[in-house]
Amino acid sequence: MYKRPFSWQSALIALATVALLTAGLGIIVYIGLARERLLPTPTPRPGSPQVVRPSLLLPSETPEPLATVVGVVQDYSPGALIIVISPIEGNVTQIIVPENLTVIWADGKRASPKDIAPGQTLFAEGPIDAIGRMIASQITIVREAKQPTPSPSPEPSATWLPLTPTITPSLAAQGWLGEYFANSSLAGSPVMTRTDGAIDFQWRQGSPDPTVPADRFSVRWRRRWLFEGGSYRFFAYSDDGVRLWVDGILVIDQWRDQPATLTYGDLNLSAGEHEVRVEYYEALDSAEIRVWWEQQGLYPDWRGEYFANPDLAGKPVLVRNDTEIAFNWGSGSPAPEVPTDRFSVRWTRTATFEEGAYRFNIRVDDGVRLWVDGLLLVDEWHPSAAMTYQGYLWLPAGPHALRVEYFEAGGGALVYFEWERLHKFVGWKGEYFANPVLVGRPVFVRDDDSINFDWQTGSPGSGLPIDNFSARWSRTVDFDEGGYIFWAVADDGVRVYLDGQLLIDEWHDAPGTHYQRQLYLAKGAHALIVEYYEHGGKALIRFGWEVLGTATPTPTPTLTFTPSPTPLTPSLTPTLSLTWTPLPPTWTPIPPTATRLPSKTPISPTVTPSYSPPTPTPTLEPTSTETPTLTPTLDVSPSAAISATATGMPELTPSVTQTLEPSSVRKN
Repeated sequence: MYKRPFSWQSALIALATVALLTAGLGIIVYIGLARERLLPTPTPRPGSPQVVRPSLLLPSETPEPLATVVGVVQDYSPGALIIVISPIEGNVTQIIVPENLTVIWADGKRASPKDIAPGQTLFAEGPIDAIGRMIASQITIVREAKQPTPSPSPEPSATWLPLTPTITPSLAAQGWLGEYFANSSLAGSPVMTRTDGAIDFQWRQGSPDPTVPADRFSVRWRRRWLFEGGSYRFFAYSDDGVRLWVDGILVIDQWRDQPATLTYGDLNLSAGEHEVRVEYYEALDSAEIRVWWEQQGLYPDWRGEYFANPDLAGKPVLVRNDTEIAFNWGSGSPAPEVPTDRFSVRWTRTATFEEGAYRFNIRVDDGVRLWVDGLLLVDEWHPSAAMTYQGYLWLPAGPHALRVEYFEAGGGALVYFEWERLHKFVGWKGEYFANPVLVGRPVFVRDDDSINFDWQTGSPGSGLPIDNFSARWSRTVDFDEGGYIFWAVADDGVRVYLDGQLLIDEWHDAPGTHYQRQLYLAKGAHALIVEYYEHGGKALIRFGWEVLGTATPTPTPTLTFTPSPTPLTPSLTPTLSLTWTPLPPTWTPIPPTATRLPSKTPISPTVTPSYSPPTPTPTLEPTSTETPTLTPTLDVSPSAAISATATGMPELTPSVTQTLEPSSVRKN
């Protein structure tokens, strides 16, 4: 077979042909896939209309800016679709809660819509719908509301309003224009003008400024505020006089000398700026002034949330404004939506108090809990018949958050709640301090029937620690003339004062120890103060007094005489008694006797009476000084001798057989 020789020319031609075909195919593919990129964009002629071709892409890669708002939550329940807020920045009052909402805490941690509660400050962002509501895309819980002690129930829905009204930051920075006058009638020119951030001053016995006197001065404050439309309550707490105007309308008029007193007035305002003017004067002594206001909102009294279960669980079936908590439903129901048994209610509100000691009274059937500013005062969460419970607390002047929770198990249903300021005390005025040195304001003040407490390792009440606390009891008691033994048992320290005189001074750590002191009292009212502190371990304090007993001799003839500077002539009397003639009524302390318990043990009293010797043959040893006094010593053994030393009269040393009657004991 003939083979043609290899030709390099043919190979090169074939290779070039393949390369051309490959390049042409690549160009066709490239042009087909990227034709739009290769074509130039035509430049429209000036004045010629542009034609916009429809496209499936978004018209702009840059989204429109979202609206933002900062506000305080006024109304929201878990599961609800709308959050009602009082805006601080922005003008949105309702926020829609979508299903995919992102909620975070201020520190960046994840949260959920269930964590949103009234009283919180929120930052929200999102688009605005056609009627001005925000559709939230993200919410940040900037500041948590004041929360009560944790409990199994959901977070409270208290409407916690700030002490200052809702304003824009620009207005808040302006402050109050304060004009201070060196007289109490706002007369003449002010001696000082300054900007005050708030009207909240406690000058006491001092002065606002060296240019202003400490007494008989006056101040006028003025400022424009931005209000939302609605009903407002304006408050003033002052010593002495105060007046308040809004847009020239007199809302508060207390232009008089007075101790620190809380007053208020109500006014409906339209949305926008309003001028507020406050005038104040100080007469004498203490000086203080505080002014604030609150928007009444949807629930001006109590916000009542009613649940169809006894555990305050889930969403309430009814929310309404209750003017007071005073219900006796018997075997009925609060409303058609609520069952007759096994239901629960949560009431919340913000109430304004004057400074002082308060007692909170609750009568319920069945369980109840009470919080004041997050402090649990009453915790009786159990089924029971109708019972009355009390809690005590000292409150500074101003608004305070109240929360009452109640559940009905079965049978009768009732709940009553009220509070009262304590002005008078039937028993002991007890002031309880959260420190062992009786300093500062007491946590609470209450009316104690007696000083007889054995707290063991517990606490006297809500707000006090179990260790390192103290208490002071005071009262005035009417005493008959005579001798008394005052005693105290304490773990740890105790002090007792009588009419300002220190009677018992045992201010040191000690186990339960008995102390006593005896003295003679004149008839009349005497002031008692008992101070106590607990350091650690068990806590115990008891205090009381006893009247010294009356001696009754056995049937033997006795002589009765009255001391005089002249010699005595004894005379027999047919009665079997020992007559005591005390000295003129003076406060005569006697050195303390041996420490022993005051009950079941005869006590050796030391008193200062005069008496009649019981035998017709006394031994006389006269001793003479200027003022006659008589100091007998009684031995309470079955057979004892009575020795009397008369100054300025004979001394008698008779011997008698006597018994001591049981002394009356009072524990207070």
